[in-house]
Parts: sequence; structure tokens; C-alpha cells
Amino acid sequence: MGGFLLPSVLLILFTIGMSSAHSCKPQMLCQLGWESWGGSCYKLLEERMTWHEGRFKCQEMGGEMVAPSSLEENNYIHSKTISYMWINCNDIDNEGQWDCAPDNGGYRNWYENKPQGGTGQNCAELGSSWGSKWSDYLCSAKGHVICKGKEVVASQAKLKQWRLLASCLTGHTLREIPTSNVRACAAECDYSPRCRSFNVQHFGTGERICQLNKITRHKADHTKFVKSKKPFTCIYGEKYFQPTLLNHHQ
Repeated sequence: MGGFLLPSVLLILFTIGMSSAHSCKPQMLCQLGWESWGGSCYKLLEERMTWHEGRFKCQEMGGEMVAPSSLEENNYIHSKTISYMWINCNDIDNEGQWDCAPDNGGYRNWYENKPQGGTGQNCAELGSSWGSKWSDYLCSAKGHVICKGKEVVASQAKLKQWRLLASCLTGHTLREIPTSNVRACAAECDYSPRCRSFNVQHFGTGERICQLNKITRHKADHTKFVKSKKPFTCIYGEKYFQPTLLNHHQ
């Protein structure tokens, strides 16, 4: 079933998608499930894991295991602490020479005579039992992890990469979240590895909902892709098809 590209789409995009253009402060976004604080994005991982597992998991998600670079950030991490939290600092390669990755500007917040674990305790943790201070511990122990990532400006989401239609794909929603405009919803879809398309629903009351879809209209039953109708308005977005180059050696 084809899309319904109405003449009024440009007007809809102006009123829905570009409403933040007049704001003095650009809208900043974190990916779904991440919390914004201090110009960065943070995510507490539910599963307890070793220090090395935590660092790898954060990198896999596009961030880094957090290493606080200030007292304010340290206190923020401490407010999220469950039992104890791994910190992205270690002296594995050079005993007594603590390296924090990424570089945290040399900030340290050790507890009393810590670190003092010798070669057996080479990874840093922030524990609830000693306030917001750090200690060294066994890297093989399992603790909680907070990943840190970057915020992006909503305007960095390039709408020209998306085909926008005055329609809605139903029945294939991954998640629904409030949104301010089409551009912000496109950025959320870019962030989510499982997102293949999106809807922005506008109910005429100022409320807008961003729906992230797990498939595109081409893979859905044609009855699930419907034309937008008033008084409710819906914009559907999907990436323009990028042909895959064939390997001529196959």
C-alpha cells in the first residue's frame, strides 16, 4: 500500500516539526532509557556485572562506564548508587598509578586510606557504606554500573534523510514517548537500535506522541498503514532506501 503524501504536510511540519526553531535554547536529547544531567546522558544498568563486563557493556551501548570528573557529578552518581557502583578507574597496568578512562581531569575522591588493596584490588568502586567516596576492590566482583553518553541537539537529526508521509503505521509500536516535534522523534528513532520507522501523533490539543516502530510500512500488512484523518493528525517517517552494493567476487 502506498503512502499518502498530502500537500498540507509542509504546513504540518512547520507547526509540529519545527516549533522549536524559535527557542533560544536548543533542545537536547538522550536516547530512550537514559537520564539527562549536566549536559550528558546516564543509564543505570539493572544487571550486576564485573568491572570489565561493565566497561564493555557501556561501550557496546555507545557510551563509557562513568568516571566522575567533579564533586557535583560524583554526588549525582552517588544518588543512583545501589550497594556499590563501579567507577571507570583502575591500576591494572601500573600498581598505584590510577588511570581513569575516559580522562576525567584528574578528579579523585578516595575514602580515608584508600586505595590500599595492593595488586589484588585494581578497580575503583563508589560504595554506599562510605558515603560518596571511592575504594579499590576485586575487578572480578559483581557490582552495578552507570554508563555515560553524550547529548545531541535535536536539530542535528537530519529530516532530509527521512521520507515523511501523512499516514500512520499501527500495531508495530516498540515504545511511545511524549515529543515536542517530528525532528525530535526522528532523533529518538536514530538512537534506538530496533527502531525502523516512527509516527508522530498530534491530537490538536498541543499533545504530541512519538511512536517508535519495529518495522517499516513495506513489511507490515497493508491494513496497518492508514491515512491520517482529522481531528487527529499523524506523520509517518522512514529512512529513504539505501541500495546495498553487491560484492562482485561472490
